[in-house]
Amino acid sequence: MPRLGLYAMLVAVLAARAVAGDPIRASGLLTPLQEVEVGSETLGTIIWIADEGSLVAKGQPLVRLRDEIERHTVELRKAQTSAARHAVERYKKDYESIQSLHKQKIIHDEEMRTREFNYLNAQDHLAEAVANEKLAAETLARRTIYAPTNCVVVRQLKKVGETLVVSAGLENIVFVVHIDTLCFVAYPDAKFAGQIKVGQKAEVSISQRGLQPVVGEVIFVDPLVDSKSGSFRVKVHIKNPDHKITAGLHGIATFLTEK
Repeated sequence: MPRLGLYAMLVAVLAARAVAGDPIRASGLLTPLQEVEVGSETLGTIIWIADEGSLVAKGQPLVRLRDEIERHTVELRKAQTSAARHAVERYKKDYESIQSLHKQKIIHDEEMRTREFNYLNAQDHLAEAVANEKLAAETLARRTIYAPTNCVVVRQLKKVGETLVVSAGLENIVFVVHIDTLCFVAYPDAKFAGQIKVGQKAEVSISQRGLQPVVGEVIFVDPLVDSKSGSFRVKVHIKNPDHKITAGLHGIATFLTEK
């Protein structure tokens, strides 16, 4: 082959490598996107806990505490608010009805001030009743602990019938994990620092399960290199909506960078 042709081929190969870059490979570990020990700040007896292995959507109940007293308190506060609202309406009509009489000097100033005071006092009582109703509703709401995210219940830390002591401000009840998205934490060698960027794609192979490689996206690159290991952290998010990929497995991430 003429030298000119060989030179052209060499230039083409070098150009292609300059665009695509050499692949960077690094080992790492698959972890849940979130691992949370969910607990309560409230004293009480547990009457229900979601079963281990349960899929619980964000905002759905995980734990319920006994709440009969709190529910009755809410009903009482609602009744008090209703009574206070009726009192405001009555005193308002009473106050407005004598204003024209007062202008005509039929009603004395003292009587006018008394009617006005009753109306304002009724408004204050209504505001207090509304605040008490909100407080009772919040207290009742705290008797149910809700999932902070879409999660799987991994372990029950308490059992039904146990009473929470909450001596340290919070007592954990269940351990949950979010695995709709997994986080692969890789540790590339320090020589690759600066070559991996947020938003870059990475192919992750999990040989332990024989799964097909999955593609994720780099969401974090540690700006610091660990002096002891000579590596830096990279986090890759991998979609896992059907939960086919198990967290806790080791794998290899392949990054394709541009030079």
